[in-house]
Amino acid sequence: MLNFTKEDTRGMLSVARAAPLLDETYRAIGQGRVEASSPSMMRVGSTPFRFGAKGAVLNHLDIAGVRITSRKASRLMLWSLQTGEPVAFFDESEMYRFRTGVSAAVVAKYLLQDRKLERAAIIGAGAIAQQIASAIHQTFRPTEIAVSARSVASAKRFAADAAKRGEPVVVAETISEATANADVIVTITNANEELVRPEHVSEGAVVLSMGGGLEVAHGVWASASARYVDDLSYALHQGDAAAWIKEGKFSQSAFQANLTGTVAELAVGKLEAIKTDSHVMAIVQGTTALDIALAHSIYLARTRVQDNG
Repeated sequence: MLNFTKEDTRGMLSVARAAPLLDETYRAIGQGRVEASSPSMMRVGSTPFRFGAKGAVLNHLDIAGVRITSRKASRLMLWSLQTGEPVAFFDESEMYRFRTGVSAAVVAKYLLQDRKLERAAIIGAGAIAQQIASAIHQTFRPTEIAVSARSVASAKRFAADAAKRGEPVVVAETISEATANADVIVTITNANEELVRPEHVSEGAVVLSMGGGLEVAHGVWASASARYVDDLSYALHQGDAAAWIKEGKFSQSAFQANLTGTVAELAVGKLEAIKTDSHVMAIVQGTTALDIALAHSIYLARTRVQDNG
């Protein structure tokens, strides 16, 4: 069994390689070729470290995997469907942040439907937000990516780092400033409060909710012309949907009935074309199959090198 440190994976990750892979995986989910664990996430105990496990079988790749999650040091293991043997074990801290960033760009592309992205807004300035900015820049080449954070100083550091990579990131001192005329708005924070409200969202904009707590006002979801989730089970227990349900905005069944569909259904064309007379919104909490597919591609690249060495 191969072991991969975060340093091992870092040099093997690129948006150009990962985006088509994630698109292929969303399509495989939509085609019924992926079996997700049930429940989507198994929580282990009630410690502050949030131990848990999420898994999936990717039949089209002959691979299965499980993410072993923790606030401190998440890991991912792969098994071969041909032998049932474990084949690789990953420190996924770097890989997970990267995958989350690329998935934001892939989902945004589905929702934009060939419309041009001129201006993006990212609410949050952490490590995942940096990956999102890079993925959006490399996928869409927008004129401007505005970042807003609780600390203006952290937003300025974010922009300075982005400039070194040639990314057009500017600092917005308020959320209103960041979201003004934004084609895509992404929230990825540790907040537990309404940051993005209906007045922040332009007509035709795409809103991606990606944080673990409350970030987006329920009114943004309610007024959207189309509403999607990537993983319904997980969304019901974490992020904006879970927060709205806890607040009594609606029940779990009412939330599900209110959905237009899933990201995977959108990827394979099972849903009607998106109307652009209003904004659209997707709650993207993380689909484990994407992490497994990315890990598998890295595993294959390593084994090819060893075979040719």
